[in-house]
Amino acid sequence: MNNLVNFYAKSGSISDAHHIFNEMPNKNTSSWNTVLSAYAKQGRIDAAYQVFEEMPEPDAVSWTALIVGYTQLGCVENAAKMFLEMISCRVSPTQFTMTSILASCATIEALDVGRKIHSFVVKLGLSSYVCVANSLLNMYAKSGDPMTAKIVFDMMKLKNVSSWNAMISLYMHSGQPGLALAQFEQMSERDLVSWNSMIAGYNQHGFHLEALDIFSRMLKDTSLKPDNFTLASVLSACANLEDLNLGKQIHAHIIRTEFYTSGPVGNALVSMYSKSGGVGMLKRFRA
Repeated sequence: MNNLVNFYAKSGSISDAHHIFNEMPNKNTSSWNTVLSAYAKQGRIDAAYQVFEEMPEPDAVSWTALIVGYTQLGCVENAAKMFLEMISCRVSPTQFTMTSILASCATIEALDVGRKIHSFVVKLGLSSYVCVANSLLNMYAKSGDPMTAKIVFDMMKLKNVSSWNAMISLYMHSGQPGLALAQFEQMSERDLVSWNSMIAGYNQHGFHLEALDIFSRMLKDTSLKPDNFTLASVLSACANLEDLNLGKQIHAHIIRTEFYTSGPVGNALVSMYSKSGGVGMLKRFRA
């Protein structure tokens, strides 16, 4: 019957799944976790917690499902409380538990709690997992401890694109675009987030020509396609430079690639034409 409970839970029919679960003569931990996780994923955290409370022996999956559920709902303090209770009950967290609770700490900038969790990461030997190390990086960066973030990064034996992106964002956020560029140039592989972080970071710190140069490199050297964030950032750079010709070139690129110009990109186009003396063209654009 476990398979049937799992089927209904995954299809979103949690009431049917719970009904079959209640009729099961013998329930194991997997059965309980299936129902608990289904409620948590639907945002019905109170129902998930009730199932958790009724469980004879909650395991790491049970605790993690609740922690993730609280995190997704923005109840980060509840998530942190559940984690500490998990430790006090001597249940060993998994790498997924750690990434979830560290994300909660990053959201509320809970540096002290994050440091305690870091000690558990080391104690449990989870530092070697790239996803956990990246979560530590993100937590320290967002909680205002860039020095420790750098130490974590330097100690990572394995780094992925997200690791490098976190450091680029950290340096840009702390007003060190030169260090951000140095990290960017060392990357053997870059994704759209890497390029966007450089473009937006340069633009925010007043290095508008540098932002446009990075955008030009991205178009020439990669097959990546700009997204809303990319185009809004480069149009903002053109507006700040009051360079109508460059702005028109970006607009031409948008038209050629048939990019949807509503939302942030449309607003950025309006701003660019307004600041760059293209009011006449702005009227035609709006028409």
